[in-house]
Amino acid sequence: MSQLLFGWISTTFQPLTLALGAGPLYPVNTFQAFALNAQTPFATLDYGHEVAGYPIFDVLSLTGKVEIEVKYAEQFSDLSAPFSDGPYPFAVGLSNTYRVETFNITEPGLISAFLLQGGLRWQSIRLLTSGSIAISAVGLNASISTTDVDALPGDFSCDNTLLNEIWELGARTVGVACVDRGSQKAIWEVSGNGVFVRGMRPGVSANVSAAELQNYTLQFDVNIQRAGMGWAVATPLQSPNTGIYLNIVGDLPSATTFVNTNTSLTPPNSIVLAYGYSLVNQTTLPSYYLDTFKLPLPLQENTWHTIETVLLGGQYLAVLVDKTEIFNNVFVYDTASGSLLYNNSMTNATIVLPEYGVHENFASVCLDGGKRDRLVWVGDFYHTSQIIGASTSRDDLIQGTLQYFLDWQTSVGLVPIDSPMGYDHSIAESAFTLGGGGASPFQILGLIAFTNYVIQSNDLAWTVKTWPQWQLQAEWILSQINSTNGLLSFEDAFLGGANGGSAINCALLKALNRVAFVANAIGDTASAAKYQTAATSLLAAINKYLWNAKLGFYSLDLDSLNDYSVVGLSFCITSGAANASQAAQSLAAVFALKLGPGFKDSSQVNSSDPTVNLSPFTNGFLLEALLSQNNSGSAASCSTALQLITTLWGAMLANNQTSTGTTWEYVDQTGQPGLSLFTSSAAAWAGAPTYLITRYVAGLQQAAGVAGFGYRNWVFNPSAGLAMGLKTSNATVITAFGGPLSVQWQVVAIASGNQLKVTISAPAATSGVFELNGTRKVLNGSAAYSFVMSM
Repeated sequence: MSQLLFGWISTTFQPLTLALGAGPLYPVNTFQAFALNAQTPFATLDYGHEVAGYPIFDVLSLTGKVEIEVKYAEQFSDLSAPFSDGPYPFAVGLSNTYRVETFNITEPGLISAFLLQGGLRWQSIRLLTSGSIAISAVGLNASISTTDVDALPGDFSCDNTLLNEIWELGARTVGVACVDRGSQKAIWEVSGNGVFVRGMRPGVSANVSAAELQNYTLQFDVNIQRAGMGWAVATPLQSPNTGIYLNIVGDLPSATTFVNTNTSLTPPNSIVLAYGYSLVNQTTLPSYYLDTFKLPLPLQENTWHTIETVLLGGQYLAVLVDKTEIFNNVFVYDTASGSLLYNNSMTNATIVLPEYGVHENFASVCLDGGKRDRLVWVGDFYHTSQIIGASTSRDDLIQGTLQYFLDWQTSVGLVPIDSPMGYDHSIAESAFTLGGGGASPFQILGLIAFTNYVIQSNDLAWTVKTWPQWQLQAEWILSQINSTNGLLSFEDAFLGGANGGSAINCALLKALNRVAFVANAIGDTASAAKYQTAATSLLAAINKYLWNAKLGFYSLDLDSLNDYSVVGLSFCITSGAANASQAAQSLAAVFALKLGPGFKDSSQVNSSDPTVNLSPFTNGFLLEALLSQNNSGSAASCSTALQLITTLWGAMLANNQTSTGTTWEYVDQTGQPGLSLFTSSAAAWAGAPTYLITRYVAGLQQAAGVAGFGYRNWVFNPSAGLAMGLKTSNATVITAFGGPLSVQWQVVAIASGNQLKVTISAPAATSGVFELNGTRKVLNGSAAYSFVMSM
């Protein structure tokens, strides 16, 4: 934030508006100090847009017993849900698993929550008890950048307000989803007595000897400080939905038990058994409550107990509880033989935190989203890396994320689909490989993301350093090509079409062409020739086997020749597989996929199913395909692109109670968040318009090939923006050659028609070309250009 409120430092997010009442109310009053009491027990707070950090409260005074329940949410209506928009036990994301927490306030002063809230716009505070409390300030100690979107080095504006706001969606999203090293703190506290763990999804050991265990007995010591504790067994790191979840509840003494404790779900002196992610099945994560078992004796707080969990034959589970006074230790024995398989005293932070995935984030990385899943997804980075290039210009975050992929790379070249932040890759790589797999289509998108970075940044030194690892990944992908038909096939069909699918093959074609550019840039001409040869062969196979001349589109795959997909058509256009005629026919065919505010993923999706969601991730590929055809100012494709931008991404702004100022993971057919309260409302994979608006609507592009790396050579072509009816536009990007490149253009009406007035500032070391309607003007040798063109 740019200003100081209530004396707090500028690295704090603070709410803008406040409402007081008996329950959630839409806040319209400017935030100020407030009091909660029996007559007015509820405060609703609005931060204006998505923020993230560690909750803090400045308590002025209180009377009587005071407990407050605090909820955090991305959508306003979720404040009325019993668990807000959580919990999120999919992964340990170095944040609070829960979106509701309770505080027992005993004295005035600053109250700080220990666990991070990774993304929210709305917050509520409910007084639970008969006392009263006065609060002077509420906020979040920021865990992300506090730079306002209008202060970013990359920018865009035009005379279409909605386009401006949509551009800001992606820019703000990468500000939330990308985090600096060490900013997401460790969520366990380790001392000589063991580990102090607050309520969260169980941390799972990445120690290979522990990750591979099957029939085992787990024993550990526990001292319950409040309520109870949970743990998991038979839970693979990459398949947490298949594990057994247990929660042991203590005797819940009134002196330490919160008044809102759910004793129906977690009764005192019991063991609660569940399967899947959690005890609670409020979100789309499958969680199954199985049973509750009464303990034979009271389980007292502040007393050491030994817990023993026995797994036998994959069919039998037993839990034994015995009071003891020894320190907290974890042992794993072979159930049949009794031999020791694993042990950890849990007293050494340098061992415990990285093994259980709760260490502060090891690197500066970009996550898939703010509140969830908070993992470093390789496929998402296709869009994310380019959004950063157009907005925050944080090359360190792009390089940090790409390096993190490589840190986790296996010996065959695969990188995990969704690397976690808090595990040490040197410990966890094998364990994640056992449970995971490479999500093969995402390997291609990750490879393209690498080329995006090199082309944007011209960072050839780092490229040379990591080049063997990228070659290893590329070689693995190429090894999956069928020698008979020359097409790539994967078992994983996430992008659509597993058997020689158009999506994966045309994406690979794009990757190969771009990797060849990178190879030439670093002087590896032999590899460049190899990749170009592979691309030529692949191009021929795509058009031989996948182009359906009768129906006028690229087929979904070899098993579905009469079906097609958004991703397949889009990549076949942007990779250059399609000639001009094929591109035009493909774009004509895509209209049959129109559904609600966007386009459904493929012709196999049932348009009559109201539960079908629209993916901004896949629609982003389509938007790129539409706009890439627009340098000629095609009115039809420009109109379609503008409609797609303003309807699908416009839906994310249309309702102030669901808008977060960031991009949504999915959108439903009515324009609402597609996964209801589970929706990640700051999902970077959904932000393609940000970089595509800069590139095509403003018209500021890199020249093709190695010459365009780092904007050493650039192209200014505003034909798409003009075809959309814009009258003015401004855009700025950061080059690798001495500063920003900015362009401003304006349509001015004169008696004889219209003129286009252009002003460009660029580093003197760069050169550009202006192109429009057959006119071509070379721009070099200066740091500023200004000219007028008749239209």
